[in-house]
Amino acid sequence: MRKKKRPDIFHGIVFYGASELLCLFLCRLYVLPLSWTIFMGAVLLVFLPLWRANRARAVLEDKRLTDAQVYMEQILYAFMRQKKLLTSLEEVSILFPDGNMHRTIQGALRVIRYDYEEEDVMERSLKKIEAEYESDRLHTIHTFLYKVEKIGGECDGIMTLLLKDLNGWRKRMDIYRQDCKKARHNVAIAIFVSLFVCVTANFILPSKIDVSGSGIRIGSTVIFMVTLLLIYTRTDKKLAVDWLRGKDNGKTCGLADKYRSYTAYDEKRERKRSVCYSLVPSALTVFFLIKKSFFAAGIAACVSAVFFCQHKIGHALAKKNLSREIEKAFPKWLMELSLLLQIENVQVSIVKTLRTAPEVLKPALEDFQKKITASPEEALPYLEFLKEFSLPQIQSAMKMLFAISMGNGGNEQEQTAELVERNMNLMERAEALKNEDALAGMYLLFLAPALVGAIKLIIDMTVFLLAFFVQAGSL
Repeated sequence: MRKKKRPDIFHGIVFYGASELLCLFLCRLYVLPLSWTIFMGAVLLVFLPLWRANRARAVLEDKRLTDAQVYMEQILYAFMRQKKLLTSLEEVSILFPDGNMHRTIQGALRVIRYDYEEEDVMERSLKKIEAEYESDRLHTIHTFLYKVEKIGGECDGIMTLLLKDLNGWRKRMDIYRQDCKKARHNVAIAIFVSLFVCVTANFILPSKIDVSGSGIRIGSTVIFMVTLLLIYTRTDKKLAVDWLRGKDNGKTCGLADKYRSYTAYDEKRERKRSVCYSLVPSALTVFFLIKKSFFAAGIAACVSAVFFCQHKIGHALAKKNLSREIEKAFPKWLMELSLLLQIENVQVSIVKTLRTAPEVLKPALEDFQKKITASPEEALPYLEFLKEFSLPQIQSAMKMLFAISMGNGGNEQEQTAELVERNMNLMERAEALKNEDALAGMYLLFLAPALVGAIKLIIDMTVFLLAFFVQAGSL
């Protein structure tokens, strides 16, 4: 154990020492007093353990993702051969001779072999793995394999499509992770450029006017450097995330209420509210026109127009945001439904997906389930599902789902396989949207150092000009 720890201690000493020397060098370049130099060194000591912890967690999460990808792929291959979950798990466990995945699979096997409680031990053993490697795909695969073993049926076609989906997901995740690493690299470059530009500006100012001792300049420098440390820490943390759980966890809260609010939209009532909002700025517009203050009247008129149309603007923005969330959520629900269709009919499969359906889809699915229960042979509920959002991919999938429910159009297994294959294209689009949203945040972090540097330059130039005018006035 000592031999393993010594390199870590040595690397830690080098890392901390080099970082503090760089901090000291920058503080001297910015001509900070000794007391503030010591303060910045102490602040850096707070951030350095966070960076090391982020790097360690990033390595751990990369390992967890790789293990989970291998496990999901190999459990499908093993089940195609063995048709039994127990023997499939035993076969897959050989691929993990040690590590966390080895311990997790062995724990699941112990539940199967030695746990004799009334509850289904196979289901609990699979949940044990899911609890350690929380992932929608892993849950979907486990649920499908468990149902197939329990009820039976031909499933090789769907499992081949699942393997294809896993392969596509792995490639997309690799690309996304590389994009995140590039974004962190770009943020680091932006930080160093901002530091260089700001310190260069201090050297090009005339030496006759010394503002290095100004309290405002010193305070702005310290705030500037601490802000850059925060920006880099925030960026670094984005690579130490649980890739399996996804990139938008916790951001779906309240989407069901937003969907209900959108569908319950009453244009007449909202128009009346907008008219009330626009009364005050309209009155101000008239007042300024009477006073012949045309600039103020123009501003008041613009505000009045925005208030008068605010209900339409808000409704359009709500539709755009909900459409994007639905595009991301629908493929996940459709994949789970498609796998359930291997062993259940359409109506029963929809009911079983309600509990785990994405929040933004739950209100629409609940209404949909009631309609098809009341009229199981009518196409209208399928055709009207999320029709107000004008998403052609969803409408196409629902038409095929209706054909499956009625037993039209050929072999049901082939239709379901085609539905799964179409859904993979939707999932690829949905994951691309999620990645775009996440990378947009990284891009804002890339712009942040330039903004902070610009503010720092403005403060320095202002202090210099004030000192210049004071010196010129004293001559």
